[in-house]
Amino acid sequence: MICNRRQFVLQSLALAICRSSGSAQDPPATVVYVCPMHPDVQSKVPGSCQKCNMKLVATKGGADAFYVCPMHPDVIASEPGDCPKCRMKLVRAAPPELSEYFVRIEASPSPPRAGQKVRLRFTVFHPETGKQVTGFNILHDMPFHLFVVSQDFESFQHIHPGLQKDKSFLIETELPRAGYYKIFCDFFPAGGMPQVTHHHLVTAGYRGDLVSSMARLRPEVPTGGRLVKIVDGTRFELEFEPAPIYSGEEFKLHYRLFDQKTGRPIDDLRPYLAAWGHTLILSEDGTDYLHSHPTEMLPEGMSDEERAKLQGGSEVVFDTFFPRPGRYRIWSQFQRRERIITVPFTIDVPRLK
Repeated sequence: MICNRRQFVLQSLALAICRSSGSAQDPPATVVYVCPMHPDVQSKVPGSCQKCNMKLVATKGGADAFYVCPMHPDVIASEPGDCPKCRMKLVRAAPPELSEYFVRIEASPSPPRAGQKVRLRFTVFHPETGKQVTGFNILHDMPFHLFVVSQDFESFQHIHPGLQKDKSFLIETELPRAGYYKIFCDFFPAGGMPQVTHHHLVTAGYRGDLVSSMARLRPEVPTGGRLVKIVDGTRFELEFEPAPIYSGEEFKLHYRLFDQKTGRPIDDLRPYLAAWGHTLILSEDGTDYLHSHPTEMLPEGMSDEERAKLQGGSEVVFDTFFPRPGRYRIWSQFQRRERIITVPFTIDVPRLK
């Protein structure tokens, strides 16, 4: 499943809006302008998509025409029914807030120092009322996914700040080298849409500038039609389906995992954050962000103990989409027994000719 989750839920929301039938008793319709190619691009006023320059399309809906799953808030419908994931009865809800939420980041010490511990606090505020948000949906076991990536893409962290009593999120981490860092906050506020907010941090005493420290990615050369890399005793083979890849099209990332010592397909893959793996993809300039999860879902309704006993196969497939031509870094994460392994690949995505 492609998880820019905001993109996925906006598509569901647009479908629900289109299916809604208004009446004289309905409250005034809400108008949202959405890009047909990039549903995560939305506005309250007419205009053009900043990614592809297509004209934004108006969508309308009544305030009471929405039903959501209590267990899966990304499941939205325009009429009563059952959740396709867990079969729970959908409940009526007000339309979600479509505007982007504001995140305040506080670092201690400030500015942070390279190679030393830093505490990062994240506080989320509603875009219309300005009030602090206190409710968050749980997605993939966590209310908040944080990605910290160095400006040159050499350092990567996928970590999870803990929810505090004051409803802020707090984590302690370390920025390994001096320089700029990209911060991506990925969360789903109750009553809103899935959010990804982009921020920057710079370590104390760093004299470089933002532009000169940007990533200069070098695409890796395929071997036998696939990319191959060995990390922490695991051989990763990555193929794109269909091949070759082009911008503007959907593709699958097909991973095959082998034990480095035995050469045999691994047999100890474990669920990681309610999935068989996680993938983050960033464009070279850091503007295109895609958070993807495997196409094979874990069984619903399992306890933590039952899920811990699950054993996955040696092949994992992700859906993805490259919005523009250019170079991209792919970080995919898998768990073998108790060890989480991150494997990076760098690719060049051409324009369709």
